[in-house]
Amino acid sequence: MSSNPPACIVLTTLQWFEECLARGCTVFDFPPGHEPLNIRKLREGSVCLILAKPASGRVPRSEWVFVGEFTVKNVRFVRGEEFSRYASRAVEAGMPFPRPGEASWILEFDRIVRYEKPVKLADCGDIKISRKPLSEWVITGFTFIRSEDAPRVLEAIRSLSKVGRPSHEELVEELLDLGEWLNFVVRKEDPTPDGVYKLDVTWREAEGHVPLKAFEAEISGDVDRALSRLAHARDTWGCEQLWLIVSDEAKTERAEKLIEPRLRGSFARIKDRVKILGWEELHEAYTTLKHYKELLKSMSKRG
Repeated sequence: MSSNPPACIVLTTLQWFEECLARGCTVFDFPPGHEPLNIRKLREGSVCLILAKPASGRVPRSEWVFVGEFTVKNVRFVRGEEFSRYASRAVEAGMPFPRPGEASWILEFDRIVRYEKPVKLADCGDIKISRKPLSEWVITGFTFIRSEDAPRVLEAIRSLSKVGRPSHEELVEELLDLGEWLNFVVRKEDPTPDGVYKLDVTWREAEGHVPLKAFEAEISGDVDRALSRLAHARDTWGCEQLWLIVSDEAKTERAEKLIEPRLRGSFARIKDRVKILGWEELHEAYTTLKHYKELLKSMSKRG
């Protein structure tokens, strides 16, 4: 058995995808009485790419889009009498649930990941398996991808779905939005009381209070300057948390290694207050949470 699990493409509708995200569903069901070819070969860890099309209207297949993915936990054959145990975690949009006397194959998963940018099937001409580009594959409700091909296809689709590194202004706007969704009072280019520095973003518990959190999105490569601003915010406001968003490192782990020597040296006094975050992880959190911003606002209300 290959160390890489096989993968698949599931063809569904944008309606199913949006409803599944909104409800947090964790079951994908196939039409009753239909056994997708090779579905039994999927195993825990298999990734299913979600290819979506509008629920109605004639749209060329070139306009179908990869909108996200999920990772399989279990593959099950479920009879209609048993399906009631799974129905609350599935979405009946475009295909009926199995009734008594019928049976369906289902895929259980943890959660769906929405891509930052949908990928059109027409844009997959450079993804070739056995000399045939993905854009020309015959894709049905379930399309199996062999273990040896899965990593290449997944990496290519994920790469196409990534947006470029956000600008400094975009990172600042994301921090402002996140603060608002969590019911903080947010300020942009907030001057310290002595006017020496302006912090990119601050979050306050309420108007008239000093900031609880100060943020600097470092994009010029001048990490020392960003840390100086944060240290000054601590000295003048007494901020509980100082956040440094590092834009030349996408992942937090690598960003922390970049900054750690400075926090052991010139900026040792704020070492326990500074939190380092790579731009990509901030952007991923923002992209995911913006779909739940109203819920966040409601849940984080004080009093």
